[in-house]
Amino acid sequence: MNKVAVFINPKAGQGKLTNIQSNLKAILKEGFTEVELYNLTKLDNPAATIPSIAADVDLAIAAGGDGTVHQLLNVIAPLDQRPAFAIIPGGTSNDFSRQINMSQDPLEACHQINRQQIKAIDIGKSNQDYFLNFLGIGLITQVSASVDRQAKQNMGRLAYYLRALQTIGEERPFHVTIRTDDQSIKEEAVMVIIGNGSYTGGMKVFFPEGSINDGIFEILVIKEASIKSLWSILQAKTKTDFYHDQGIITCQAKQIELTANPIQEIDCDGERGKYTPTTISVLPKHINMLIGEYSD
Repeated sequence: MNKVAVFINPKAGQGKLTNIQSNLKAILKEGFTEVELYNLTKLDNPAATIPSIAADVDLAIAAGGDGTVHQLLNVIAPLDQRPAFAIIPGGTSNDFSRQINMSQDPLEACHQINRQQIKAIDIGKSNQDYFLNFLGIGLITQVSASVDRQAKQNMGRLAYYLRALQTIGEERPFHVTIRTDDQSIKEEAVMVIIGNGSYTGGMKVFFPEGSINDGIFEILVIKEASIKSLWSILQAKTKTDFYHDQGIITCQAKQIELTANPIQEIDCDGERGKYTPTTISVLPKHINMLIGEYSD
């Protein structure tokens, strides 16, 4: 790989990347011949500009938070000729960068990228949107929506779980139907999460043993929001720790049809604005990802 485009969001993580952009480029120049930085806040017509740039490079790097990663993934994933993908963590949770063992120090992450360790990873597709980490409805969307920007910046990942505890008793149950490759689930639920990676809110919580290259989604349905159920998940070391907890259903699938009544807003890697119903598919080993170090 020789030609690199770095798409940087200087507003991510209280502007933590703003003053080190020249340092990022200098380090990456040690590993690659051509390195160009593109400020996402200054691009004209990014919907057209970013795909054109990404299609012409060997490696596209998202430098920012989870929203930046999600934005760039949705540009790269539909391309016929996809560049490799990498992450320079610059946000609060940086979930998928943790999944691939990237240093949370942006400069050290650049050194890791220079090593060009590549892993072909699965991604998810929900209707026309792509995701790396998770898709959820119900309580997880309520929590994400209610954590204000200042709390997220000040408390980081803890803000999500403190708010989750506060939300117990405020949840709004819904009827969910989940049709998978080989089964159908119909339940009254308060939260459904479909996971590809292990991290949510910066912690290995819902799917501590999730794999990003096994071609399978993990599915978690919480039928009732209770302190017991929530703490079972937050404290779990392996997914079997809460397999048999009352009010919790877990299973795996490659393709999922998800409907809900009433209609639920979808949280897709922290990005909201789409609604059920949706059809969700695994795209096995769809992206070549530069990782921090090899792991299963």
